[in-house]
Amino acid sequence: MPYVAARDGRRNRSAANRAPAVPDRIDDLHGNSLGVLEVPHHMACGHASRRRYELDDPAQLRHAYERVLCEAAGCGEIEELINPMMLRRVWRDLHLPSRVREAWETRHPSLRRTVNRTNSGPGAGEVITRTVSAGPANRGFARRGRAQVARTATARTAARPGIAG
Repeated sequence: MPYVAARDGRRNRSAANRAPAVPDRIDDLHGNSLGVLEVPHHMACGHASRRRYELDDPAQLRHAYERVLCEAAGCGEIEELINPMMLRRVWRDLHLPSRVREAWETRHPSLRRTVNRTNSGPGAGEVITRTVSAGPANRGFARRGRAQVARTATARTAARPGIAG
């Protein structure tokens, strides 16, 4: 069967193929910081219980914010669902694709400087800062603070006994 393009001019508008939605100002966000966050159906399919996240649970909060930031169809959805204070608090702990993280940090440089981890050593009030350069080949998820390991391939040159060359 031959391929027929959509006649109404639609393109593939999945989250993987569109630019991330980033509002102009973080202070325009007005989502709740307490209670339950229920994301729209297009962000999490299935029963309503799979779309509800307890904002009091840190793991559920991070998962909900990751889903909203990656799957939102527009800035209006982000403004309704995300709380600015909570976003700043969990920003470094979010596991986001690099294109989403870069889009947000480019538009809002204050997020790039957000650090929420402290040193538990002698100077407990000191802030830990890390610098990681993401090369152009890094197209997956942004990994902060991990050293890149260079892998080399070794060829086996052992000849099997009994076979003459």
